[in-house]
Amino acid sequence: MNKSLRLSLSAIAITLTAALLAFVAVRYVSLLTNLENKAADIRIAAMQPPAEPSKDVVVVAIDETTLAAFPYRSPVDRGFLADLIGQLSTKGAKVIGVDIIVDQPTEPTKDDKLKRAIATIKTPLFFSYTSAPSIVNDTQLAYLDAFVPVEKRAEANLLTDPFDQTVRRINPGGEPAARNRRKDTPHHPAGFVRKALELAGREGPMEPVEIAWRSRPDAETPPFPTFSASVVPFLPASFFKDKIVLVGAIVSMTDRHRTPLAIIDDGDQGNMPGIYVQAHGVTQILEGRQPPRMAAIPAFGITLLAAALGVLVSLFKRGIAFNVAVGSVLIAAYWAGGVVGYGYGLPMLPMVSATIGFALSIWMMDVFIGRGERKQREFVQGTFSRYVSPAVVNQLIADPSYVSISGSRREATFIFTDIAGFTTLSEGLSSEDLSKTLNEYLDGACDIILKYEGTIDKFIGDAIMSIFNAPITQPDHAERAVRCALELDSYAEKFRKERNAAGIPIGVTRIGVHTGEATIGNFGSQSRMDFTALGDTVNTAARTEGVNKYFGTRICCTDEVVKRCPALAFRRIGDIVLKGKLTATSLFSPVPDDAPAELIQAYAQAYTLLEAEDAGSVAAFEQLGGAFPDDPIVQFHLGRMKKHIVSTRVVMEDK
Repeated sequence: MNKSLRLSLSAIAITLTAALLAFVAVRYVSLLTNLENKAADIRIAAMQPPAEPSKDVVVVAIDETTLAAFPYRSPVDRGFLADLIGQLSTKGAKVIGVDIIVDQPTEPTKDDKLKRAIATIKTPLFFSYTSAPSIVNDTQLAYLDAFVPVEKRAEANLLTDPFDQTVRRINPGGEPAARNRRKDTPHHPAGFVRKALELAGREGPMEPVEIAWRSRPDAETPPFPTFSASVVPFLPASFFKDKIVLVGAIVSMTDRHRTPLAIIDDGDQGNMPGIYVQAHGVTQILEGRQPPRMAAIPAFGITLLAAALGVLVSLFKRGIAFNVAVGSVLIAAYWAGGVVGYGYGLPMLPMVSATIGFALSIWMMDVFIGRGERKQREFVQGTFSRYVSPAVVNQLIADPSYVSISGSRREATFIFTDIAGFTTLSEGLSSEDLSKTLNEYLDGACDIILKYEGTIDKFIGDAIMSIFNAPITQPDHAERAVRCALELDSYAEKFRKERNAAGIPIGVTRIGVHTGEATIGNFGSQSRMDFTALGDTVNTAARTEGVNKYFGTRICCTDEVVKRCPALAFRRIGDIVLKGKLTATSLFSPVPDDAPAELIQAYAQAYTLLEAEDAGSVAAFEQLGGAFPDDPIVQFHLGRMKKHIVSTRVVMEDK
């Protein structure tokens, strides 16, 4: 299989895998499901255009004015309720739904009056009903069963999402054990919305349906004509004739339910009376309005497209900084377009699943491409395995005990170097030119490392790992390593410019320096062994080299190095949380002897402001950027500030 075909098939497989994982995760991981819900809530609450009040549904409110006329607030006066439903029937209501549970006795005369009204009324009528033990006990349930006939019961309970207790779906009611059939029983009648629709001659939902919330005409007007129950006798019949009239409590802190609107209004509009929630469901079905979210198949299609876009970004092979920058822009644009576009008729696009699919595909492609590059580096490494530090050889001759497999733990300073874009370079040169260029580069670099008595641990293709303070003890190992790194940088830049002028596009050399404890010694078998170092310190040193591409620098040193080099000058880059770490590591760039003094002084002042997260740091860095447009550290912080990040803390997403 040729390389292009293998890459194409891998890209297709990664696209499908990333999209499927993202789509399934958002549906079955509660945290991600909630994030997708919140993304939908924002659009529902903030972006829906205003609509005229419903012409089919009227709400009659048991409000504070109504309750003030009674000697007690709860239960609602039964005699009043009997008169109310009678008046609504006389005024020509098409259906009357009462969202009040009659689960306990009050005044016998008034209770009897309401019971007779329920039995004799000609207008289709139903009352809220529940058998949930959390709401009614056995005595209350027995009273409710005796008071409200089976055919006039409707399931009162609302469906809430377990993660955030928000109502987002219509409850169709029916026997819980037979959800697939929605079987109605005396204790599990049809849901409130379904009952209202069926009595009006319309078919109600048999399965949970997401509510298409009706927007308000304006901030003060409810989405449904609403009248206080106390004034119904005085209102004209035309207000109620041929309407579905829903009666329920609209009282502060009573029967309130969190809805998607609460994401921007946590007051009365977002925490909605139950009767309004039911009204939203009824009007949705009456008007044929579809649920706001996309169905599963088109939503997966959008996620698939996002994953394909992530693969496309990775195929540019421009590195993690490019992927993060372009990916951030694309994701931000997608979210902004999805939110704003919803207000102009765009479907409710899946936000979280598309974002995860995009990010997953970039990561998976990066792993896949990186694996190929590592194989190339391993091949080059084998070619140069004869490079061994003379210091190691001398130690082995002087003390044969070093030949043992075991190692010892000690403090050391590590330098990692790497040529940017070496894989691309190796593909563009003939084997002869590549060998000549790499040999010349490594010869010069090794000479500098040995000049400072560093131990050349290994080559990984074009990369070099070297150790200071092992096997020979060097009290000034950190300072040695930094001075070595500065000379390596000067050499590598001169080498790069000379080769670039000759038409060989060799990249910059990135250098990482870190000090810490590691297990150092000979590891392997009796037939083959290597003098090397093991431990987290080595990994940190390698990652310190790698983050140069993120900042645009050529040398990065950790705080542990800087503390041991009081005689040298450094510029602080930031507090970096390296990949795989939990705590931040302060990274610095050593200051060469020829660095402009005004840059170093002005940068120190600007960084002090940034460290304090002072807004004035933005102007300070902008001034620096104007004066020193080619300084990579200044440009790095300016780039973050353009994203409104005013902080020295940087969390790395890659090595």
